[in-house]
Amino acid sequence: MQSLTKLGGILIPKNVEGEGKMVSILILGGTGETGSWFARYFRELGFDVAVWGPSGKVEVAERLGVRYALDMMAEVEKSDIVLVSVTIEKTVQVIREVAPHMHPGSLIMDVTSVKSGPVKAMKTYAPKGVEVLGTHPMFGPTMTTLAGQTIILTPVEGKTGKWLSIMRSLFESDGAHVEILDAEEHDEIMAVVQALTHFAYIGIGAALRTLDFDVQRSRKFMSPVYEIMIDFVGRILDQNPELYASIQKNPKAAAVRQTFVAECMRLCEKADAGDLEGFKQIMKDAAEHYGGTKEALERSDRVINARIGEKGKS
Repeated sequence: MQSLTKLGGILIPKNVEGEGKMVSILILGGTGETGSWFARYFRELGFDVAVWGPSGKVEVAERLGVRYALDMMAEVEKSDIVLVSVTIEKTVQVIREVAPHMHPGSLIMDVTSVKSGPVKAMKTYAPKGVEVLGTHPMFGPTMTTLAGQTIILTPVEGKTGKWLSIMRSLFESDGAHVEILDAEEHDEIMAVVQALTHFAYIGIGAALRTLDFDVQRSRKFMSPVYEIMIDFVGRILDQNPELYASIQKNPKAAAVRQTFVAECMRLCEKADAGDLEGFKQIMKDAAEHYGGTKEALERSDRVINARIGEKGKS
């Protein structure tokens, strides 16, 4: 039975190599935006944090106040936690390279928005005694705290033990809402929650460009609900294109995108043909399936009224 140390308000296993030694975490991709966020987070909790990035940005580690892993593989071998925060395209490759070198009792986790591939790779390449935990923070690196944010954890039967409760308690103690999903269900849900919504917003932005529509001038004539919608389009367009393109690589997303485009064409055909009854029927059927439209209206009204209140004070 490992001895425990109180860290961040919860009990966390001490390093297996030395009594009383701080829990060590290596963040691969820790010089990127998401990796840097977690480097700061774990540093503030008192972890011994090291980061590594393929571009070798030692200055980023210095700015974060953490160590840079000059010998990445040596750091992998001695770390209690290895957190993989590289691009989705490189995640499986990195897992395959580092997982076999981890020591028993340690944890490998990833923070990508796709889970089936990375979780399968961690399960395959992590040696006996090394735990696996897929992790998906449902927020971007601009968020300052975990309070009110959602984190999805994807444990693996037979490969996830004590670290699941440790990480869950750690995140929840900082105000996060934690959900547990298996990797396949995660990807099915994220194909809609992330891939479809991003696709739709980026599609609107692309249409505005093709139409050469003057977004800024249109703000003079906006209703509050239009202004909120157009701001969400801008919010997505302001993000890292590489990240948002990689989210579309979710293995479940292609079918979702194709369904969305097909339904858009069906609506377009009804409108172009002047078939208003057909258009209305599609909308009615969608509302019936959606359910809770009244509650959604009330929630969105609160957001709209808050925006009206903000404009009234300016």
